[in-house]
Amino acid sequence: MAVVPVILCGGSGTRLWPVSRRDFAKQHVPILGGESPFQRTLQRIAATGLVGTPIVITSVGERFLAADQAAKAGVPIEIVLEPERRDTLPAIAVAAELAARRDPEAMALILPSDHLIPDFDAFARTVHAAAAAAAQGDLVTFGLTPTKPATSYGYIRPGALNGSGSRHIEAFEEKPTAERAAALIAEGCLWNSGMFCFQAKAGIKAIETYAPETAKAVARALAQGEDDLGALRIGPAFADAPKISFDYGIMEKTDRAVVVEADFEWSDIGDWREIWEQSAKDESGVALEGEAVALDVRNSYLRSDGRLVCALGVENIAVVDTPDAVLVAPLDRTQEVKDLVGKLAAQGRAEATEPARVHRPWGWYQTVDQGERFRVKRIQVAPGKQLSLQKHHHRAEHWVVVRGTAEVTRDNELLMVRENESVYLPLGCVHRLANPGKIPVEIIEVQTGAYLEEDDIVRIQDDFGRH
Repeated sequence: MAVVPVILCGGSGTRLWPVSRRDFAKQHVPILGGESPFQRTLQRIAATGLVGTPIVITSVGERFLAADQAAKAGVPIEIVLEPERRDTLPAIAVAAELAARRDPEAMALILPSDHLIPDFDAFARTVHAAAAAAAQGDLVTFGLTPTKPATSYGYIRPGALNGSGSRHIEAFEEKPTAERAAALIAEGCLWNSGMFCFQAKAGIKAIETYAPETAKAVARALAQGEDDLGALRIGPAFADAPKISFDYGIMEKTDRAVVVEADFEWSDIGDWREIWEQSAKDESGVALEGEAVALDVRNSYLRSDGRLVCALGVENIAVVDTPDAVLVAPLDRTQEVKDLVGKLAAQGRAEATEPARVHRPWGWYQTVDQGERFRVKRIQVAPGKQLSLQKHHHRAEHWVVVRGTAEVTRDNELLMVRENESVYLPLGCVHRLANPGKIPVEIIEVQTGAYLEEDDIVRIQDDFGRH
């Protein structure tokens, strides 16, 4: 029986703002001095010895980022694009259908993309135990032994032991108070991890039974699906599926819900306090990441994604600095960062959702300075990639190459611009930036003109189907 890993990669991770944004969510953020949680999830799957290319369900805005990080992790993936976020039940319904298309007897292993599980061997053992239970036709979730009375997690009350080694689920309880969470732990309840395993056909049957509206919307959306540069783009009928979680829509209703207790350390890195707890700390409980210095600081987390951050004489705080926003908050209130992001969004602040470094299928760009009639950007183009052939109505551009060799189209000219050389692109000229080499090309772009926003791009030809 084939096991098809499915990675749900559509969350926004607002509690890890300002590092995590809508199109650069926490699953793609390098944390704890290493790779992203998404890359670690891919590596963890590969270590289980499972057969089957992972299906990654993600947003249009993060598709190329997911593909790039998977390539760097050395794990091939199959990308499925959601037209909009509809919570986990519609996404899992899509996954079950696609797994069944691969193999009518396939087993679907559903995994969030933002979990940290350092013990790959223990994870593999739990997966095989879950698959054995799911082979009996049950819908399996992974339960975790609580280490604290967390109020941000759901809880599972396990019941009688089944022949497969799993336990029947008597009840679910979502995000209790601290007092109630402590009581649940004392009663032997488990954390609900959000990881599932089931026969694809059993999952499809349960969704058709308990969530028929979702099943019909997903069937229409898949029928409307089309290839988009190697990814499956789900059709617009996906928006007709109710916005509901798999736990609430299926697991709390079916009589085939069981739990397998996992024996590994786990974190869903839900806020900056969780990051601090997972980080290496000095004797004063201070965790530093990036260019950060602390003096007389206790039990705090300091992170810089660029410039130097210094803290003096403070305790129990998180300081997170990014190129366009800084967060300062008590560690025990970092769960409320989501509310702060909501306030920013209500004010129309772009920083609420748009990352400072914007990833594109060809690489990335980042604004480093701007003012009246000018904007300065860093632009990096990956080897073998090129931007669209384009022109602007309202701005001219100056490009200075600081790394690699750029191939520049300027009207009827084709120029090779090397390190420490520059090129001027007058207003209205047709131009393109390409990287024909083996290393990334990086340029500094200075825009000047009356209007400098991204919608002043007239694309004439584009490798990625953009207009």
